[in-house]
Amino acid sequence: MKKTISIISEEFENEKTGEKVEGITIMVDGVFREVLNVIRTENPQYENNVSLIQDALMKGLEAIKNNI
Repeated sequence: MKKTISIISEEFENEKTGEKVEGITIMVDGVFREVLNVIRTENPQYENNVSLIQDALMKGLEAIKNNI
C-alpha cells in the first residue's frame, strides 16, 4: 500500500482582480485514507475528511509557527 500523500498544485486567476492564487488538491487514498478513517472513527466531531484535514492543517501550521 502507498505510503505517500499525493498533492497537486494549480494556479488560478481571480476573474475580477486578475490576482493569481494557488489551488491545492489532496488525494485521499492508501495509507493516508486509512489513517483518516481511524481518526474519524475515534473522533466523531469530524464529519468528513475535509473537516479533519482543515483541523490538521491549522494545528500543524500553528505548531510550525510556534517553533519559529
